[in-house]
This record gives sequence, C-alpha cells and structure tokens, in this order.
Amino acid sequence: MSTPLSDDDDDDDDDDDDDDNDIASSPTFNASTTPLSTSSMSPSPSPSLRGWGAVSSPDYHSYSSESDHKGARLPAKYFAPGSAAFFSKKSFNNLGCTHDMLAALRSLSFLRPSHIQAMAFGAVLQGKSCIIADQSGSGKTLAYLCPLIQRLRRDEEAALVQGKPAKSEARPRCPRVVVLTPTAELASQVLNNCRMISKSGIPFRSMVATGGFKQKTQLETLDQGLDVLIATPGRFLFLYKQGFIQLSHLQCVVLDEVDILYGEEGFEQVLQGLISAAPVSVQYLFVTATLPVEIYNKVVEVFPDCEVIMGPGMHRTSSGLEEVLVDCSGDASEEKNPETAFANKKNALLKLIQDSPVRKTIVFCNKIETCRKVENLLKRVDRKEAHIRVLPFHSALTQDVRLTNLKEFLKSQSADSMFLVCTDRASRGIDFEKVDHVVLFDFPREPSEYVRRVGRTARGAGGAGKAFVFAVGKQVSLAGRIIERNQKGHPLHHVPGAYN
Repeated sequence: MSTPLSDDDDDDDDDDDDDDNDIASSPTFNASTTPLSTSSMSPSPSPSLRGWGAVSSPDYHSYSSESDHKGARLPAKYFAPGSAAFFSKKSFNNLGCTHDMLAALRSLSFLRPSHIQAMAFGAVLQGKSCIIADQSGSGKTLAYLCPLIQRLRRDEEAALVQGKPAKSEARPRCPRVVVLTPTAELASQVLNNCRMISKSGIPFRSMVATGGFKQKTQLETLDQGLDVLIATPGRFLFLYKQGFIQLSHLQCVVLDEVDILYGEEGFEQVLQGLISAAPVSVQYLFVTATLPVEIYNKVVEVFPDCEVIMGPGMHRTSSGLEEVLVDCSGDASEEKNPETAFANKKNALLKLIQDSPVRKTIVFCNKIETCRKVENLLKRVDRKEAHIRVLPFHSALTQDVRLTNLKEFLKSQSADSMFLVCTDRASRGIDFEKVDHVVLFDFPREPSEYVRRVGRTARGAGGAGKAFVFAVGKQVSLAGRIIERNQKGHPLHHVPGAYN
C-alpha cells in the first residue's frame, strides 16, 4: 500500500485491513505467475483460491540445512559453510583501500570484505552509478559507505595538493552525499555507521534529517557544514523546497532499500526533481536486498548505463537459517474465520515460548491491530515483566518511542527473553545482531517481505537462527513450497534477466 510523502514523519505502509487469509487471494503469490511452483514440485491447490486446511493442532515442520520436509538430505552443493560463504577471497587491500581506510576498518574489526563489499568497491570508488543488491545482512551499507568516504577524502587531498578550495570539503547546507531511506530507524542506523567510520581515523561530517526531530536543531546542524546527509524522502523534499539545502556540491545520491522507496506515493517525483536539480555528474547508487523486476525496469529506464552488482545471496535466505512451518489451520470441525486463526496462532506462539525460550525474538504482524493483540498476549504471560520484556515497534508509536524500543532490543545484554513485536517496518534494512528467532505471526503479503522478515536472523558471517512461519489454510502448502525452494538454494522469486 502506497503512502504519501510528508515532511513531518517518515513513511510506513502498515495496513489495517484484515490479513488472516489475505495471502490466499494475493496475485503476487499465485503459482502461475511466480517461480514458487515449478514442474518438478508436486501439485497442490492453487494459493489464489480462498480456503482453509484441516489439521488437528499446530503442527511443526522443520526445514533446516540438514533435511527437507520429507526427511531426505538435500545435495551438499546447496549449503554454504558459514563464514567461508560470507567473505570474499579478496582482501580490503586488494580492493584498493587506502592505508587510512584499512586502519579504520581494522580498528572496527572488519578484516575481510563480504562478497558484495568486494564486488561494489571499485565501481563505487570510480563514481559509477550502480544497483547494489544482495541478501539481508550481507554488508551493503559498508559496501557503499567505505568507497564513498574514501573518494571524498581523496578529493580533499587532491584539492589541497593543487591549492584549490573547491568542492572537496564540508560546507554549510551543501551535502556532498545524500542517502535517502524509507524509515527514520534505517536513517539512524546509516548515521551510526558513518559516525563509526568517522571516529576511526577518517573524520567527516554526517547528519540525519527525519520528521521526528526538531527542525531548528536540524537547521543548526546543516549550518555547521556536512559531507553526508541521511534523510527520509519527505524531509529531504521539505528541506530542499524551503531552500535549506543546496545541491551544487552534490557528488552522490544513495537510495537505500530502493524497492521500498519506489513503493511510496510521490517518491518517483522526488527522484526526478532531485535528478533535475543536481549536477549532471552525480553518481546514483540503488541499494536493496530484494529487486523485483518492475523496480529494476524503472531504474534502468532512467539510468540505462547503470551497472548491476548482484551478490550471490540475492533473493535467497541465509545458509544458517532454519525455517519451521507451523500449521495453524486448526481442527477439521473448527469454524474457519480470522478469530479462530488468531486463536490457533496465539496457542502456537505460547507453545513456542514455553518449549523454546531464547533471548531475542522478533514477531512480525501484517497490521498494527495485530501487533497490539500480540503485545498484550505476551505481556499477560509475565505481567511483572520479570523474565519477559515486550517491545512494540510500528508506525502508531511516536518516533522517539520506536527508536527507544529498537535501541533497547538491539543493545540489551539481559538474559531475559525479549520480544520485538512489529510490522514490516522492522524488516526494512535494520541490522539486527544475534536474534535467535523470527516469528512470522502473519504470513507476508509478497515474496520480498518474506525474504526481508526471515533475514532479520542468521545474519552475517556464520550467523544462525530460526524462522517460525505461522500459516493457515492455503498458506500452508504455499509456505511449504517457499521453504523447499529456499533450502534448495533457489531464489524466492525472479530476478531481472539482465543479471543472468
């Protein structure tokens, strides 16, 4: 669902429609239009028809890297050996990192580049416009930040040698790099990465501009000069239209989570306005974990010479992920409606908490109303929060509350069980570390959101985790085929033919 851009809040597409069986009629998941079903798979009822299965109780089917749902071992070629599959064979030195950048990365314990970091470094450093695409947790933020910052530093040093004041320094209200993100939380995360590099021996100025912060504070920061501006599209548009920022010194625009950005009403107009106002030499980087064909076509229509850099994990789940299908259809005699579906999923969640207690769990719901129900359910399990901490995360909360809850979930070292109950807002580029379980309480509306949700666990080198997929009715057979494809190493949905 598209949402209009505004200058007073970052954007979110949470939907309050009834979702308990939406997926059964979603054309996005129709087996005839997506590669979720192939001729080699056994036939099953079409997911485009509404219907409910008949299983006596929540039924757990585990699909791990060791076996498929029939118990047969999958070919070894489908499974990557953890960290060896995450890292490139090249070193940062091989990529052309300067001594200062190498020292900064070393101080941050980044000793080897990931595949996407190695693949993107040279093209970004050379100023080429690129699509940078790889699975969640593959290191895409540093894949564009490191070469960009190195280039800014190189330009500064060249200007000093030539005695030119030039564009190669931080100036008031004149960013050299603009990073647009779909949410304030992702903007804050990118800012943290910038500060991390800046404090490690490569100083540069960066700031975030989103609707949740005071305008006066943001303008004061702009007046101090900056190199990198990170903003949501609505706030960027407001700052530009009001004359608070100038684009005369702009060298690069990064669209982080570009597929989500394109889903926002008015974003394409913002992008076209930015292109028209910026110098013709500006570099554009389109960064994403999922790249549906229609988004790819929109990008290459405007940037036909854009270089496509696609990592090996594109549209695939992590090799360290175990997916567990939980059939919540209920008894054959049970009436089938959203209320009974919720009750069955509630029981499955409580059983999971009882049988498999872990430190960090993310629970994804399709709508805010369901988030609130699940939040209340979990709080009743431990009313005094002596052992369970429940943190909501969705657009009905203020930005301050969202950021506070997210920070607590990310940073907490408590041995208690923590639950982040959220909409897909939490799946949009946020880097979660050491999440044990992801629960898809509601089945996602489209393949890209499935990839993003389960990608919040088993991240990075050697990452491991479990995703519990709650399904009802026709969702069950669909989820089984999705998981089967994932474990065979197939992409969840088509990637543009230009990459093949």
